[in-house]
Amino acid sequence: MTPTPRRALWLVIPGLIAVALLAAALVLALQLAFLNAGNTAWQERDNVSAELQYERSMDVSVLNRWIPVHNRGVARFELKSWDGSAADFETAAGLAPAERQCTVRLNWSLALESGADALREADDIPGALVRYTQAEVVLAGAVCPDEPAPGGGTLSEAWNEARQRVESKKTEGNATWTPPQESSSSEDLTDELDERAKQAQEERQRAQEQQGSEPVEGGSGERNW
Repeated sequence: MTPTPRRALWLVIPGLIAVALLAAALVLALQLAFLNAGNTAWQERDNVSAELQYERSMDVSVLNRWIPVHNRGVARFELKSWDGSAADFETAAGLAPAERQCTVRLNWSLALESGADALREADDIPGALVRYTQAEVVLAGAVCPDEPAPGGGTLSEAWNEARQRVESKKTEGNATWTPPQESSSSEDLTDELDERAKQAQEERQRAQEQQGSEPVEGGSGERNW
């Protein structure tokens, strides 16, 4: 019995592994190239191009998959696409490691808060209240350490400031909103806010399907603006 077939198999397998490793390296290089192109565009305040480059990086992402989608949320935030930005940060929060959850959730809550502010200015108080509540829920899920924050102070201080700010705006919104007669009961009011929350979630999902915070550099880490 000749050992040739077995030796031939061992000769072929390393070759296949080498090809696979080379392909993975090329994909990773492409991911980083798009990511860096997006960062450059963002630094030049060309957020439309930044959004496109981050999306391209998402399409070929193999490592740290939360970074490109987080950064697309950054570009969308700068473009004032509040629902799209919040949707991206929500996705990033589902992919990011535990040590990155604080900054991702601070950004996510800020996108929701900004969207709520826009609705409030448009006199859509119920819609604003829904998003303020969503921002509170996002912040409640964050554990922020006493570590330096990119914008100054500590992450825990930034979290506390965000929580107090959102709570204050929500209180002001509740104080200035007079529910219509047909929604005057507590049960009707709850139903209306639930419907608003459902609509907000559907808007974020649509933004995700269509595939705005400071971009993450290189292949790891993030900065909160």
